[in-house]
Amino acid sequence: MAEKMEPRSPRLGRPPTITSEQIVDEAKRQLQSGGADALSMRALAKSLGTTPMALYRHVGDKEQLISAVLDVYSQDLGALVLPQDQVERLRTIFSAIFETLASERWIIELLQRGGRGGGGAVVLVDRAMAACVELGMSPRRALLVYRALWNYTLGALLNIYDTTTRPEGSVSPLAVKIREIGPEKLPVLSEVLEDWPGGTTTESYLEGLEVLISGYTNSDKE
Repeated sequence: MAEKMEPRSPRLGRPPTITSEQIVDEAKRQLQSGGADALSMRALAKSLGTTPMALYRHVGDKEQLISAVLDVYSQDLGALVLPQDQVERLRTIFSAIFETLASERWIIELLQRGGRGGGGAVVLVDRAMAACVELGMSPRRALLVYRALWNYTLGALLNIYDTTTRPEGSVSPLAVKIREIGPEKLPVLSEVLEDWPGGTTTESYLEGLEVLISGYTNSDKE
């Protein structure tokens, strides 16, 4: 009599094959939907139906993955067509940076935590500094001008994000403080209080950008 065969346990197959491009795309999707805190290698592996080790083999650690996401996202910035005029070039570069980051808060979160900017963004940094050098500035002064314009841009973006968390129609905390102190101690601020913006807008950002660029570039011509 033939022996009864025991049923074999199903063999565990390998995790599904994935590519670096798929990992970067899914990481970008999670960053866009949940911000920097939403991204973890474990959660990313689960959503892709694979293991964390498979992710590490393809893209390295989390910091390397974030760098890859920023590289992909900044490609369009690196390919931006820039005007020949140096001053107009600066306007174009920082307007593009502002427009991109205003719609992608997660990038600012990553940069605030010490993340490296994407390759395309680094190209724009070089182009902005080159415009300053062409206007007669030393490379060191060009770097200082770039940093000043970037800090202004970052501050404007953080102001926008702060405004989105406040109830619609609410008054700026600074405007409230100006009213509390009063015109006797703050005559100039009180005078412009009625025109005090509720928060940064694209229009007000561009207006301030123009003031800064004109000031820096004209001072080097004198």
